[in-house]
Formats: sequence, C-alpha cells, structure tokens
Amino acid sequence: MIQSIKTVPSGTKIGKEQLNVLTYVDDFALIGKNEIEISKLFVELENIARNFWLHTNEEKTKHMIVERKNSLKKNKIGHLKIKNYKFERVEKFKYLGVILNEDNNNQIDLQERIKNANKTYFMLQKNLRIKTYQRN
Repeated sequence: MIQSIKTVPSGTKIGKEQLNVLTYVDDFALIGKNEIEISKLFVELENIARNFWLHTNEEKTKHMIVERKNSLKKNKIGHLKIKNYKFERVEKFKYLGVILNEDNNNQIDLQERIKNANKTYFMLQKNLRIKTYQRN
C-alpha cells in the first residue's frame, strides 16, 4: 500500500529521500507542496484502501497547510474538497504525541511537554522526598 503511494510524484525532499507519506498503523499523513499533490495522493490512497475494504472517515480527517514563518497566509481556504469529500482545515493537531502547527513552530509542543512534566513531578513529589528512618 505504502509503496504505491510513494510512486506518486509529490512531497518534499529530506536528504536524498522524497517523502510524501508518514504512516503509523492506521494513521496516514500525506505530504504535498500544494492541493493538487495532496489530491493525487489521496485518490491513490483511497483506491488502494478500497481493495482492502478500508474507507476514509471524513469527520476524523483534517488538513493543514504548513508555511514558513513570516510568509503571507495567502491561502485561507477553510475546507479541502477532493472527490465527494470535504476536509476541515486546522491550525494544529497532535500526531503520534507531537503537536504540529501550520507555522512549523514547536513552541506549543514544548510548552505542553513542560506542563505535563511539571504536573507529573508535583504529583510524585511527596514520594520523592527522602525520609530518614531511625533504627531501633
């Protein structure tokens, strides 16, 4: 399934590899430079998935446009329409525990991790105190 999607010319180059899909179990993240590339990838994914009796959950599927900082947010579409599907645009989402956002800025994820670490630390703090016990 993944090999077929990788043959679609799209995505971004990282090192020597052309990357157009990230997968983990049943989660897919399609990567394209524009809506046309994403549409081609989605159509290919849908065609392959249909052979395995899999379908796309339109309510759970979102799209995000990642742009560089300081770029003009010229593309303000709210939904991405591909075939009979209409996908909501989001500014951020969590993928495999990491918060991704459209500015490609990891500050939100970093703040979330610090908050969770502090919460865990203070919950465990009473157990972490060193107590001296007297021997009889």
